[in-house]
Amino acid sequence: MNNWIKIQSFGRVHQAQLRKDILEQNNINSVIINVKDSLFLIGEIDLYVEEKNGKKAKALIDEFSGLTKINSFIDMKPVLLFQKVLQNGGINTSIKRRDSRKYILGNYELYIENERLDEVIPYLTGEKLEGWKSLLVCFKIRQTKFYVDLLAENLINSIIIKKKDSDYHLELINIYVKEDDFKKAEKVINELKGYKLVKESGNLSVIEKIEESLISKDIKALIKKENNEFKLFVEDENFDNAKELINIEIEWLELKTFSNIANAMYYKSIMDVAGIPSVILNEQDSSFLLGDIDLFVEKEYFNKAKELIENL
Repeated sequence: MNNWIKIQSFGRVHQAQLRKDILEQNNINSVIINVKDSLFLIGEIDLYVEEKNGKKAKALIDEFSGLTKINSFIDMKPVLLFQKVLQNGGINTSIKRRDSRKYILGNYELYIENERLDEVIPYLTGEKLEGWKSLLVCFKIRQTKFYVDLLAENLINSIIIKKKDSDYHLELINIYVKEDDFKKAEKVINELKGYKLVKESGNLSVIEKIEESLISKDIKALIKKENNEFKLFVEDENFDNAKELINIEIEWLELKTFSNIANAMYYKSIMDVAGIPSVILNEQDSSFLLGDIDLFVEKEYFNKAKELIENL
């Protein structure tokens, strides 16, 4: 890493990620490197910045204080339930609502004082979520929202916890339910009553593109992984329309390439607000987002999308 310097080391990835977020808010690029094991993010974790930004970055980190966002979701109830779990553990938090054109829906964010971050980590990893059990892992907020709604329709409360892996730009969203509700929740997810299987593939990017196309036509679709196959389900009443749409060859074009998932997600949010079907993919797997990250849009929207980003 020529022209990059290490400015601080940490024992936990959350501590490094927290400082990385502060730097990015001040337009300073940074990279987290785990010396021991970049997959499990344990051991010595180093934060690097470009040498030209070294002094400014150190000054910002030295001044670091205030609140840390530890979780967020587009519905308030899962955030409130997680807040209650933390309060029962003697940890006070505050909730803020973010409204922005970058987001289709309001976003409820849960904050904690920086100095108490280490106390929260066992809750974020699930170690101290007593009485709750992990039911499902999602890779998208929208898919998480669909499943949370489905559980709520069956009178099952849930909380969501996001896990970020900075080395791999991976965001996993765990859906937890109460242990007493787990069997019922598992049955709801397995049966998916009122839904039909409309497409399956071993390639997640194929399923994600179809899901985006269906969403653009107001057809809700659930992605589910079973036996290394990704399956797409739609509501019964939309099955015929979804099948017809899938049978039409929809061409996707690469709009822009990024090296940073945050930038890719920002541009995708712009497409979402404009009603342009788009999907973030990379060469290996859209779940892990290694290396270059590509933003694709449906061909019929390409010119509109290109003009939109050129005018930013």
